[in-house]
Amino acid sequence: RPFAPSPTHRLSTAMAPRAPVLSACIVAAGVIGTVHLFAGERQAEASFVMPNLRGEAAAALAAAVLAGSLAMPAPASAGLKYSVFGFGEGTSDAYNQIDADQPNPYNVFSNPKDKIYVQDNPEYIAKKKVACDESFKRLQELPPLIKTRQAENVKSLLTLQLGSLRSNMEYITANGSPGYGDYDQSGPKWVKANKFFQKIVDVKVAAES
Repeated sequence: RPFAPSPTHRLSTAMAPRAPVLSACIVAAGVIGTVHLFAGERQAEASFVMPNLRGEAAAALAAAVLAGSLAMPAPASAGLKYSVFGFGEGTSDAYNQIDADQPNPYNVFSNPKDKIYVQDNPEYIAKKKVACDESFKRLQELPPLIKTRQAENVKSLLTLQLGSLRSNMEYITANGSPGYGDYDQSGPKWVKANKFFQKIVDVKVAAES
């Protein structure tokens, strides 16, 4: 009885000759892609080749470079002078970045003899007194607020304009700002002023609690 091939055997036999053809196509595609890649790189290299300068352009470029090098300033280190902790002739030292007539090498401010601020200037004292008078007027509104238990209004009153009352009174009491006036807390004027400040603080604390 003759052998009758099954459908599966016939299909595999028909596909067998196609495998070498497919492999050959893949290899050919790879070769073509490689050729195109190298050709593209050569073309890109050719497109970025620097053009040759003509004689006049090259001479102008050389002259510009020479002129720029001649115009460059001398190195900064050539003129540096150093000092030790402000003593010396070093103008580049951080300690000497102050006025030449300042006797203290550690003081960045101007010479005291030329200072603009004068602690006992009557103009400053007058401004502080005007501000204190306004604060005392507003303090008259405090008793009704405490009596009616308006805690938020009490805090607002003591925080806004009255917030500067203590600094203004301290300026007047010391006859100047801190560092210039008399801020010796043991004196009788300071004892009285601190008692007043403490009462104001106690009222504000009671309103916040």
